Amino acid sequence: MKKKIIYLLLIPLVLLSASCHKKQVQKKPDNLIGRSTMVKLIAESYLIESVLFFNPADTVNRFESTKAYYKDLFDRYGVTREQFNKSIEYYMGDEDMSEKLLSEAHAIILQKKKELAVLDTLPKTPEDLYLESQALTLDEQSQSETPNNQPQP
Repeated sequence: MKKKIIYLLLIPLVLLSASCHKKQVQKKPDNLIGRSTMVKLIAESYLIESVLFFNPADTVNRFESTKAYYKDLFDRYGVTREQFNKSIEYYMGDEDMSEKLLSEAHAIILQKKKELAVLDTLPKTPEDLYLESQALTLDEQSQSETPNNQPQP
């Protein structure tokens, strides 16, 4: 099951990078999402898509689940769907830039997979993997907000 998830994540990465053959000049959007944030958003959106792909929900529930997952993602990063879409268009318009972004997103996914494998060796559903990766993300954010982890006098 885990191999299927990895293959599911790799296929869109390969297709996206292969579809960007030449450099296109895109106008930089006014509200462009920063590169490092965009990498995280792409990685998490691939995780969401894998959860949705393997979730045997009916069409109505799948639509509602998709909306809920992406609303949560965009809320956590303080971006809008329109801002995300325009930023994707901009970054994917440049073959070199898109290749680097997708490579970094893939590295994040692999790192999360390693972290989750250490936490639990039992087989998990894609939804469990997504939820656990979100918990790791929240832990990372809370640790970065604590200055130097030193007790205050």
